[in-house]
Amino acid sequence: MNSFNKIIIPSAAVALVALTGCGGGGSSVAGTSGIGGTGVRVAGVGIGTTTGFGSIIINDVRVFTIDTETRILRDGDDITEAELVLEGEGFATRIEIGEDVSNDFTSGTAVTVAVDNNVKGPVTTINPLTVLGQSVVTTGDTVLSNLTGITELAVTDEVEVSGFSDDNVIQATRIQRKAGGIPVWKLTGRVSNVAPGGFDVGTQSVQLNGVVPRDCGTGLVNSDLVEIKATQDPAFIAGNPLVTVTDVECKLPGLEVPANAAGTLLEAQVEGLVTTITSPSDFVINGQRVQTTAGTNFEGGAVEDMVIGTRLEAEGTLDSSTAVLSAEKIRFRETRVRIEAPVNIPGTGLGGSFTIMDIIPVNTTSLTEDDDGLVDGSGPAGNIQVEVRGFVDSSGTVFANDVRERGTADLTDVRLRGPATDSCDPLAGDNELAILDVIVDTADPGTLFNDPSGPLPDNIALCNLVSTGTAVQVENGTFNAAPARIDNAGRIELED
Repeated sequence: MNSFNKIIIPSAAVALVALTGCGGGGSSVAGTSGIGGTGVRVAGVGIGTTTGFGSIIINDVRVFTIDTETRILRDGDDITEAELVLEGEGFATRIEIGEDVSNDFTSGTAVTVAVDNNVKGPVTTINPLTVLGQSVVTTGDTVLSNLTGITELAVTDEVEVSGFSDDNVIQATRIQRKAGGIPVWKLTGRVSNVAPGGFDVGTQSVQLNGVVPRDCGTGLVNSDLVEIKATQDPAFIAGNPLVTVTDVECKLPGLEVPANAAGTLLEAQVEGLVTTITSPSDFVINGQRVQTTAGTNFEGGAVEDMVIGTRLEAEGTLDSSTAVLSAEKIRFRETRVRIEAPVNIPGTGLGGSFTIMDIIPVNTTSLTEDDDGLVDGSGPAGNIQVEVRGFVDSSGTVFANDVRERGTADLTDVRLRGPATDSCDPLAGDNELAILDVIVDTADPGTLFNDPSGPLPDNIALCNLVSTGTAVQVENGTFNAAPARIDNAGRIELED
């Protein structure tokens, strides 16, 4: 092992489920065991995705030094630094940092680095993708190992999936196909249908066969978060119970406070999906309760952009006595998309797609909130005003976090927020920019222009700040088809 090296954990990283128990719903109760450090006092704890090693820099990064005292684990087993690098990027990772941790949790010496998988075992269905009965959602940002595409997978292929989850649906940060099989299968999630002989995790039935769940207080109950290990079962068939269980351990959601904590308040950071919103200032990110104040800085979005399923990073301090992370900074870790326009959703169910503003395909997944029944077909039908909130991945694909009815169809009051796909140059006679390929006319004299610092004098000033990928929002515009365009916008605003 090198004396000094670095693991890169970006601010765009996502939350760990498997080790930390980051599941959907509920407030976190901090544990006190930590993740198996070396005895060195820990002053910072965090959760993220490993995206590089050594001096590699990717976007907004957190760079932590690995020295000869750092303990490194993979799925709970000790590995070397060289083995960590060989495993590659994309793992959901939990970190403990020593007393040299910076106040913004961007540097320091790692006491423990733990990379983990949520589920390890056979593919049980392809479309939709499930592994040991757990729904797996992939995007263009999912790291694939021993795969060039998800379509290469077949039922019974054994894979390892790392990522973050909500209600036993995993949004994968990494999927690795294991050609030689996996000797020890693993399953992490919330239990249901608890009975003396077993329970369910997602759609997977689990038989205990004499195994006694541990660390479960007075006993295993519905909604407990568990980590299950089982020996590989060559006779396993999708839909059948898992019968080779060797261990069931209850896990606490959220960040854990190590036994060797340097104080009551720890520098902390957690990333992942918003799973519960009690109020705009009190919510849960993959099991970790987070509170904000009037002084909390929001980057890449605002409070009103936060919905269930939004991918956020919270940075601040963790109070070990209350298990609450007080956030100094909240970052939206995906390019946010918000669209409001008339559309007739076909009602094909979650996992399907529909087109809004004539040319924008919107993908739904098992993580999409559909409280009005627009996607599953149980709610209003026909051409109605619909709001879509979601994100666009690195390949330019739009995914919906939330789909809602917004009343009667109105082409004269549409909204579009997303990355610019074409810029504008009024001085050269080009007054049209594009957002997700929808043309936006910036020349209407009644339009107001803004950037994050305040009003802009005209479209020239706005267009000087727009390039491909810039987040732009248009409000109160009129939509016209063929080609898809927005005219007479009330406001065009550049997002932070």
